[in-house]
Amino acid sequence: MKQTLFLIISIIGLNSCAQKQESSGENQKLQNEIAKMNDSELLAFSNKLYDSGSESTKAIITLQECVKRNIDKGNSLYRLGVSYIENGETEIGIKKLEESIKINPKYFKAYFNIGAVCYDTQQFEKSVAFYKKSLEIEPQNDASYYGIALSEYALNERKSSKENCEMALKLNPNNENAKLLLQKY
Repeated sequence: MKQTLFLIISIIGLNSCAQKQESSGENQKLQNEIAKMNDSELLAFSNKLYDSGSESTKAIITLQECVKRNIDKGNSLYRLGVSYIENGETEIGIKKLEESIKINPKYFKAYFNIGAVCYDTQQFEKSVAFYKKSLEIEPQNDASYYGIALSEYALNERKSSKENCEMALKLNPNNENAKLLLQKY
């Protein structure tokens, strides 16, 4: 029995190593292709990969090159951050989003997405802070008010949460998530 189990574990380990080598080979091939692209081709290719939403690893590689070449750097950093988050690398993703904010302090989507990721990772105070920053840029954004309300609800700050939820609904009476949260008070 122990020999059978050892054999199965060995096969799984070898298969995993083979997949990593194959993936590494694909990444090297992609990097070679990227090296041959001019800046506009690279930007178009990175946009295509990012927009597909299904190839975050390839998007990361191409967006890293965009950042390295300083091609649309603020937006490339933003997209790189989102791609890292989609790839499960949340902390790196947040850092890239924060870098995009340093380049463009008025980058609403970066603040908003950091707020959402912080909520998802139960960093509720940080979530509220980033959603509030997003509102400094777009004060009429109902989704930001809802994000604050949701985070405050998790922090057991019911009064403020309810007020922000009501503001979200005032701005957008069709915000279904805010309607559902408001029913919990």
